[in-house]
Amino acid sequence: MKINRRIQNYGLIIVAGIALIGFIIGCFLEQKLTENVGNFDSLFGIMFTGFGPLPLLALGVLAGLLLIFMPRIENKNWNIILRFLGGAAAAVMIFAEIKEGLDYVDFPRMEAQASTYRVLMITIIAIINLILILFSKLWVKKADQKLLIPLCILIIAIIALYFVTGEAIKYLASRPRPRVVIMQNRLYYKQWFEWKPLAALLDESYDDCKSFVSGHASNTACLITVLPLTIALFKKENCDKLQIAAIAVGALYAFVVAYSRIVAYAHWLTDVTGGIMVSCGIQALIINVTPKVLEKFSK
Repeated sequence: MKINRRIQNYGLIIVAGIALIGFIIGCFLEQKLTENVGNFDSLFGIMFTGFGPLPLLALGVLAGLLLIFMPRIENKNWNIILRFLGGAAAAVMIFAEIKEGLDYVDFPRMEAQASTYRVLMITIIAIINLILILFSKLWVKKADQKLLIPLCILIIAIIALYFVTGEAIKYLASRPRPRVVIMQNRLYYKQWFEWKPLAALLDESYDDCKSFVSGHASNTACLITVLPLTIALFKKENCDKLQIAAIAVGALYAFVVAYSRIVAYAHWLTDVTGGIMVSCGIQALIINVTPKVLEKFSK
């Protein structure tokens, strides 16, 4: 299945448009919304804090593993470079899975069972990655070999670029999270555009002030493109309906995770919708700027 860039672009535009509407609403009503729906001990919020990023990171691990186990190509240098890239990507994303997974025990209701939940999360993450290793070794030869390398590189590039961009914005904005403003009453509410560059890094009073943009929301929004790319590896027949379905699943999951972050007092509405828009922009950039890479490897 080759990615229909027209469908992909329309999907990203629609999702970004919905996020923009939410972003505008958030500029006026997000404080009231957070106070009404926020519940720091909500199981819904807790679960998506730990599990929210796992689907995208798992697909990133899969892409890295496929590069490790891919059939040898003629160019020896590229064999080494691509396998190193795959190994580095898989290792970094497994580390991110563990880090994100363990973050969800930092809630009052989890304190008594923190050790148990840490072991449970590490076990789940280990099982997921063992399955991915077995899956990638069994299925690498059944992937579309003409598209294997470029699609895996695109998947890794989308995840890496969103992470770098998102983290940079977080530290530049240094926006106080709802739990800092509403629950701890340490700092006052700031609009999304009231940046205090690097305060989250240099100013102790701004500890835990990396609210804008939401990493979870932008992370999961990457599924809008990464999910169709992953499917394209294993389904050679063109199927626009399947691509549309994959985009819809990725978008729905992104909005559910975004809402969970508001419930958990982790982000404001402008944080999550802004994160989704940033993510959509990065995906559109990569999908539209790199088609020649796909064409080169698919010949």
